[in-house]
Amino acid sequence: MDTSLQTYVENLVREKGQITFAEFMDIALYKEGMGYYQRENPFGQQGSFYTSVNASESFGRTLAKSFVYMIKTLGLENSFCEMGAGSGMLANDILNYLKGNEKDIYDSLSYTIIEKSGYLINRQRELIEQEHKGKAVWKTFEELDNFSGVFYSNELVDAFPVHRVIRMNDELKELYVKEVDGKLRFFPDELSTPKLKEFLDAINLKVVETQIVDINLDLKSWVQALADKLKKAVVVTIDYGFEAPMLYQSYRRDGTVTCYYRHTQNNDFFERIGYQDITAFVDFTSLSLYGSEKGLRPLAYMPQWLYLVQSGILEEISACKTDLQKQSVKALIMPEGGFGTNFQVFVQGKNVDITPDFKYTRSAREVLDEMGKVFSS
Repeated sequence: MDTSLQTYVENLVREKGQITFAEFMDIALYKEGMGYYQRENPFGQQGSFYTSVNASESFGRTLAKSFVYMIKTLGLENSFCEMGAGSGMLANDILNYLKGNEKDIYDSLSYTIIEKSGYLINRQRELIEQEHKGKAVWKTFEELDNFSGVFYSNELVDAFPVHRVIRMNDELKELYVKEVDGKLRFFPDELSTPKLKEFLDAINLKVVETQIVDINLDLKSWVQALADKLKKAVVVTIDYGFEAPMLYQSYRRDGTVTCYYRHTQNNDFFERIGYQDITAFVDFTSLSLYGSEKGLRPLAYMPQWLYLVQSGILEEISACKTDLQKQSVKALIMPEGGFGTNFQVFVQGKNVDITPDFKYTRSAREVLDEMGKVFSS
């Protein structure tokens, strides 16, 4: 295993004395040519973790149905923009569905991908161009402007770097990365920025003694910059996390940051730097508050299973030809052992209005009854 990134981090810590965990996380994931998302494919069997996309192509097919519904119902332009497209499989599955089932939309569709990893852009292009040559274009986030349509991401925000804050002796401290006894360790010190205290005050959060909370300051700048780039659009954010009252419960004393290495979860943050994923649960309350400040209104918030069922995934189960295919689709919506529990879908809109019959306002009870009929058959 190449340890050049480990050496880079160790030298940087010695030079600065200490660095914030946010800086460490950013380096570990995104350092050009060396970070986890910059030099190898982290997805699927050969990577460190599976996503909903890896579980079944029905995930992409169902999202495609959802986006088509929004375009037609909300009067949006025929444009999709995906940020953080990973392996490119989700984009490919969506385009495959549209090509086979919504040909008119497919033919006129504008599909934009925002991706900052050169390695992943090459992989995405190689996959998508096989069946959809010339259909997708790649841009930087800075280049996106005046966008109308559906903007979405799947497991993007959880990879934004976070600061770690702890209350010690009734005082807020930040956990830095520091060399102690020849090894990288967490070390408490003064807050690196007043924005951390401002964040806690804004959501009225009282951190209890020895509790660690992980604060994503990039979330505000990202969603507000995004809102400024939208003309008439919906933003669909799919990720694991909760609203603030649930996310920052005092029983989560160790925060939510964790690592994944070859499909195994661990908290060895300073091992295998650049070879394992580092993620943190998303605070959907902050995403909503910050977006609203820029005219990005919340339209719907629900668990992934509920969103997928309302978007038509039960039709996918009914169409499965084998039990194995059915199980793969069910993994996307079943609470136990699937993607349905911690994953949420948050829909925001700019300059769009929904009507009372907007499908994502259906109650969970109605949807559960529908699921019961399908599963019983």
